[in-house]
Amino acid sequence: MERLHKGKIRLSTICFLLLLISAACLFCVRGLRAEEVSAPGLADKKEEKSEAAYRIEKMTVTAQKREENVQDVPDSVTIVDEVAIADAGITDMVGLAANVSNLEFYDFGSRWHSQMFLRGIKSLCNAEPATGLYVDGVNYSKSHMFAFPLFDVARIEVLRGPQGTLYGRNTMAGVINIHTKKPDNATAGAVSASFNDYNQREVKGYLRTPIVRDKLFFSIAGLVSTRDGYMENDMPGVGDDGRHTDGKAGRLKLRFLPTAEWDITLSLDGQQNDDGAFPFRRTSRNSLVKNGMLAEDSPYHYSHDFAGTSESDFWGASLNASYDMDMGRLTSITGYRDFDDEDMVDSDFSPLDMARMKKELKEHSFSQEIRLASSAEKYSFEWLIGLYYFNIDADDHITNYFRPAMAKSPSNPFTPGTGARLTGADGSNEGAALFGQMSWPVGKTLDLTLGMRYEYESAEMDALIRDTPDNGVETTTAHVSSDNDFNAFLPKISLAWHFNPERMLYATLSRAHRSGGFNGPATGGTPYDEEYSWAYEIGSKSSFLEKRMTLNIAGFYTDIEDEQITRFNEYNQSYLENAGASHRLGLEAEASFVLMQGLELKAAFAWLEALYDRYADPVTGADYDGKTIFGVPDYTYSAALQYRRSLWRDWHFFGRADVSGVGTRYFDDANTVEESPYELCNLKLGLEGRHLDVYLWVNNLFDRHYRIAENVVRGITEDGEPRTVGISLAYRF
Repeated sequence: MERLHKGKIRLSTICFLLLLISAACLFCVRGLRAEEVSAPGLADKKEEKSEAAYRIEKMTVTAQKREENVQDVPDSVTIVDEVAIADAGITDMVGLAANVSNLEFYDFGSRWHSQMFLRGIKSLCNAEPATGLYVDGVNYSKSHMFAFPLFDVARIEVLRGPQGTLYGRNTMAGVINIHTKKPDNATAGAVSASFNDYNQREVKGYLRTPIVRDKLFFSIAGLVSTRDGYMENDMPGVGDDGRHTDGKAGRLKLRFLPTAEWDITLSLDGQQNDDGAFPFRRTSRNSLVKNGMLAEDSPYHYSHDFAGTSESDFWGASLNASYDMDMGRLTSITGYRDFDDEDMVDSDFSPLDMARMKKELKEHSFSQEIRLASSAEKYSFEWLIGLYYFNIDADDHITNYFRPAMAKSPSNPFTPGTGARLTGADGSNEGAALFGQMSWPVGKTLDLTLGMRYEYESAEMDALIRDTPDNGVETTTAHVSSDNDFNAFLPKISLAWHFNPERMLYATLSRAHRSGGFNGPATGGTPYDEEYSWAYEIGSKSSFLEKRMTLNIAGFYTDIEDEQITRFNEYNQSYLENAGASHRLGLEAEASFVLMQGLELKAAFAWLEALYDRYADPVTGADYDGKTIFGVPDYTYSAALQYRRSLWRDWHFFGRADVSGVGTRYFDDANTVEESPYELCNLKLGLEGRHLDVYLWVNNLFDRHYRIAENVVRGITEDGEPRTVGISLAYRF
């Protein structure tokens, strides 16, 4: 029988998932019995703590904007703490995604152009993201800010599923909270260096110290990194190989505790990067290959007559203040971010001098949040209320240069001559929100949570096209001004059933949205609508064997209306349109098990169905109902086994092997271009001392080839990183 997808939930599949989750919950509650543990404790990363029982430590998170045990949060949440970040060698979002269930991150083209999927919902590099990224409580408003190095990080929280009530716009897929380290009374510092076979040289370090004990504290952290590219340009003498990097970053913090009730932190950070960009190779679908003019490029090779570059400056400041009162904690978070990027691209992606593109992107954002969270000592239930304000100004200018090899092409607006076409869009977004959430016990084992957020947003855009023929006069050929207002009600209801302190079953219903906007003058300034979703989730969180093992399972269905889809015009400039309707149906599980003292196993698996329910291409008329959303794998998994044990005096052995796998993905809406499943294996071995650590590591151990993504219309793709071998050293004081 033909499968039906048009706007209907497939009840048989959902029932199967719910039965599977229910069976898992019953197994969690009844199938395992705690064991008495008398062996010595799990060693700390740097110092052995033999007096501790070997069990998984309690993880405290602020996912719901208050401190609580992650196993008590009725949401699908993954926590990666400082030790786990170091053990897994996580240095960026690509590394984070390899260790988090249902999160994929592809560094495709350049930093601003990267693609991220959380639960199969894509963050759009040319518009609004679907996942919220917050660093120390400050929102990074666009996904072109996501692909930057992670350093000086204390904890990362990945919240899967809509978070519209507490976090607002553009959190349909979830939220990633990054918490950097705070200075305190302890003086500590470290310097580390890493080297690999692509001539990588990275040095980073930090220093934290009190200035006035118990009152004023200071910290500074930073890194410098350079690396050669792994994509080889077959055109001789045309710049460095693709994917080379040269960057530096720093963060400074000043923390002040004027009284026992106040905690105030001022943070300043900045980054500069100069990278190789868009080393795309031609596939068999490239027009120059199909008409016989050029050959298809082989993996890790491309042939451009012009070297692509990407230069970015990214800095910001935040002021985070909290005040403890009898009724609760009052928190204020003020943030400012400034992003400036300039890319130069060989936009015909060939050895012919046909076209080049310059992209200039500038964005300034300000945000202010004030919230009050109830005191656990004063109230028998929990509540939180807050206000949020933001303002974003962005200038996005793209200049296409039509070069001599395109002088007679019908795609050249200056035919038979050459020239430059500037497409500029200057926009602003301003909005505010009022939100609140309340959770209270219903009887002895049930907790009911209700939340609501109202948002209002005003958006404006002023865009134009200017043509400048070579040796000619600049002319404005199009000018478009647009404005619109958006508002949204974002409710949430959740019910958590605590069988006992170690096991919980929960169900959640929530709504979220992604902001709408305007396309540039190349498409007549056409607007695109907001994207809305309703999400239904049921899951369980359990620990066993005296907390040596945790198992978290979640099943979900997300119904999306007016999904925003990226398309490209004849000049390879992107624009957005609404696809109609789609859904995400999935099951995800995470487990962690301390097998014996020092030996730990972590594993995660996610199955996902991401389908269009209603979408017809307005240009070709092609009907994509029932097709898989492009770029979304049907499953992902990861597993890591690591062992740490004492060798002699203060020296410890460390070993870790991990594997991450990605299922079938399609690179087009018609599902004709497929990327087969692949897996990546990493290995890390080291010696750890009280002050000195030395590690040898290899990523992509078996040199597995895979493609990050492909622009099927243009027939261009980029390969994933090949095998990399390196050594890392760290000295602490």
